[in-house]
Amino acid sequence: MAKKQTFGDKVKKGQGSEGKAIKLVFTYTSPKNGQMKFAEKMIRILPGDNEDQKINAAINDGRALLEGRV
Repeated sequence: MAKKQTFGDKVKKGQGSEGKAIKLVFTYTSPKNGQMKFAEKMIRILPGDNEDQKINAAINDGRALLEGRV
């Protein structure tokens, strides 16, 4: 016989992950035609991290990669 899941079990299940997940949407310049394009990237911010620095680093790394400057 299967165990019945309670509401308390469901709440405890989601508390295992620490930090926040943030979806970044940023623009970059296309290397082919010079037009502005959009890209999105998911990043995780842990409790000890500086949010502004981590977000800016992710945006700069993503733009450099997509614009072909790497």
